[in-house]
Amino acid sequence: MPTRRISTLTWALLAIAFVGADAHAGGRPDDSRRSWFGHLNAGYLFASGETADFLDDDWTIGGGAMYWPSAWPVGIKLDVNWWRMDMSSEAIQAINDAIQEDPNNTGQVTGGDFETWQFGLNAIWSLGADQSNGLYLTGGISYNDVTGRLLDTGLVYYPPVCNPWWWWCLPGGVGPGTFIRGEASSQEFGWNVGVGFGFADGAGFTELRYERIEFENTSLEYIPLTVGFRF
Repeated sequence: MPTRRISTLTWALLAIAFVGADAHAGGRPDDSRRSWFGHLNAGYLFASGETADFLDDDWTIGGGAMYWPSAWPVGIKLDVNWWRMDMSSEAIQAINDAIQEDPNNTGQVTGGDFETWQFGLNAIWSLGADQSNGLYLTGGISYNDVTGRLLDTGLVYYPPVCNPWWWWCLPGGVGPGTFIRGEASSQEFGWNVGVGFGFADGAGFTELRYERIEFENTSLEYIPLTVGFRF
């Protein structure tokens, strides 16, 4: 799916949410006795903007908790999300070309990825009388632990593994494997905005968000499309 098309879809859904929220708004499970709810979700990440030039789309999983008293139009959501996106073949080729042109470097890389643990704080906003079924808005900030790796394949030593209870060992040896050629980590803040749809009396939901992690001189942009349930 082209990046421009995804971005257009994001803002179109937000506009639909504003127009239609008075008639159909949701997000909160239909349980007036409780204020706290848990949730689990999984979905797919679409790299957006310049990020799509060097990262491929990939999967994400997450979960968290939501505080939303039934009398409030707005809830507060705490999220923990994990994702890993592989570097594109074009990006790997560009890195290898740079290595060959540098007389102080040798070798090559065969892959790479970016892995992120994200801790988010979001507001979730239902504009209509029915808080359980229908559209809702969400947005907030995040703290992100981002690790980038460059990988290579080759012969790797595997040590023997012994079981202390059954008195037997798996033999070690040398075989093909993947090892890290370079690694860097950074802790950065980010922000997001999006739209969701609650169904099954708020127990189920799907969300589409635009997310951006800000670095000093650049940013990571991506669009997660997730499905989950609240309990």
